[in-house]
Amino acid sequence: MFTADTVSRIRACAQSVTGVLLPYDMKVVEGEGLSVTLENGRAQIAAQDENALARGFFLLSRCVREGKTSYSVCQNRHFASCGAMVDCSRNGVLTVDAVKRYIDQLACLGMNMLMLYTEDTYEVPEYPYMGYLRGRYSQKDLQELDAYAVSLGVELVPCIQTLGHMRQFLQWQENAHLRDQMDVLLIDEEKTYDLIEAQIRSMRACMKTDRIHIGMDEAHGVGLGEYLLQNGTTDRHALLNRHLARVVAICGKYGFRPVMWSDMFFRLGSKTNEYYDLDADVPQQVIDSIPAVDLCYWDYYHEDEAFYDAMLTQHARMGERTVFAGGVWTWSGFLPQVKKTEATMFPALAACAKHKVDTVFATLWGDDGAETNVFLASSLLPIFSESCWQGHDCPKEEMILAGECLTGMPRAVLEALGEFYPSEKDVRTGKSLIWCDPLYPILDPMGDTMDAAIARSERALAALGIYKEELPAQYALLLFEIAKEKARIVRDLRAKYLADDRVWLVQLAQSDLPALTNQYARLMGLHRRLWEQDYKRNGWEVVCMRYGAAMARLADVTDELCRYLSGELETIAELDETPLSPSRIAQHYEHMVTPSAALGTGF
Repeated sequence: MFTADTVSRIRACAQSVTGVLLPYDMKVVEGEGLSVTLENGRAQIAAQDENALARGFFLLSRCVREGKTSYSVCQNRHFASCGAMVDCSRNGVLTVDAVKRYIDQLACLGMNMLMLYTEDTYEVPEYPYMGYLRGRYSQKDLQELDAYAVSLGVELVPCIQTLGHMRQFLQWQENAHLRDQMDVLLIDEEKTYDLIEAQIRSMRACMKTDRIHIGMDEAHGVGLGEYLLQNGTTDRHALLNRHLARVVAICGKYGFRPVMWSDMFFRLGSKTNEYYDLDADVPQQVIDSIPAVDLCYWDYYHEDEAFYDAMLTQHARMGERTVFAGGVWTWSGFLPQVKKTEATMFPALAACAKHKVDTVFATLWGDDGAETNVFLASSLLPIFSESCWQGHDCPKEEMILAGECLTGMPRAVLEALGEFYPSEKDVRTGKSLIWCDPLYPILDPMGDTMDAAIARSERALAALGIYKEELPAQYALLLFEIAKEKARIVRDLRAKYLADDRVWLVQLAQSDLPALTNQYARLMGLHRRLWEQDYKRNGWEVVCMRYGAAMARLADVTDELCRYLSGELETIAELDETPLSPSRIAQHYEHMVTPSAALGTGF
């Protein structure tokens, strides 16, 4: 039976998240799944646990917001575990208070799992360079968060790395003896397993769950660096399984059931090192030797349910239990990629339902600088929560209403944020426009156009006006204003220069570029306020340096134009060359700011 204190606390949580004060006479009882009724000003919630109870209060909050005076619903989880994984390893480390607020949001939606993705950003007492200067969580922090999550029926699951993605830790000379490649730990080295045991032991001291995510994805070149020098060539599938067996045994020693990303098995079986290669050959003897581990299929890219179906079928032959990690796209720069998220996750979750996947979660990655605040994407979490509680065929309108109640952000505003991107394809025009150099023709629109980017910015600016008193909208408004202006400059500058349109160039040098520089200074201030609201200061320096570089370069371009117009410079060298295709290997910051690969960035 729920205690009065539990009911009061969870009711207060829902009120804090939604801002809705429930006016009803209330009865709360235990029951199977979740049942909520409202009639004649009286409400009843029958819930199976604290997490379902929080969702019950949230559904009643929606009744208030939507003006419903009668309501009756019975729901059950279609996925036993449904949650989110928040990246705390790419500069942005959420504060303890922010993690609690995120747990509140998950609980209100009835999402019962949170993973904090920590490559190195957690305390391992025996290894002082683990998370050094990076805003790591102390054991006390994680213990506090675990207790808070448990009180709301949310399972806090540690997510660490035990093979690849260890560059931040391995960069320090003290740890060089543990390095195979720059990102990858040295397999078969006993000191590697001392480290891994210390990592797992630290997490065991912090969390009550019996699950741990051990990572092991994207360990490119494993066995081909220092390992190769020391041991010669080896069967890399056998190498991976041998390492995995050691890690699984350590997990068992501390009472953890491990989950690992599955891609390395497929990559090693692919002729092109491709995860999503449906022709990848994973030999049966390899499958038979995989230790007792849940394989996590991660996919945020495909828009065809048949592809997810095929991959889930492949996973089913490799292990007893498959976990699915989808994506709420927060890693394309500054604002959530709404169109891509919806295009990929609706078919993904439909396939998961068909295959009776037990655990699904949304990843919110911070690749390339953690420029996007994860709370800006909270309105997309109901894609997962409503698929869990109402089924994968839940009407999209239900997801929209849940998102609006959760965040207070109207759907029109969320769609406006999505205008930072041209379509459901991964084309990062918005980020490219913010960071691109105005003189170099290296912005790759990938089929997009500057005219289209300007039109999207204008639509977004009009829609965001209804929300302009809020900090996120002020930040987004300025992003779109800058993107619009940069698109105009990128579109016209070289043509005006070649036409010797000095009136246009004088306007650009004396008015437009100085005004744009001031806008960048304002944007940096708003972004810093948004960052400090939710993230630790550690890591902000990366974004700060990017703004500093952008403003310094605009000042330098202004100076160059002025010297050209005065006759001091005979030409603008950057604009003299005939542009070639700007297509490059990726859409990261370093590919947007200079044609000199990996130079002048340092971050």
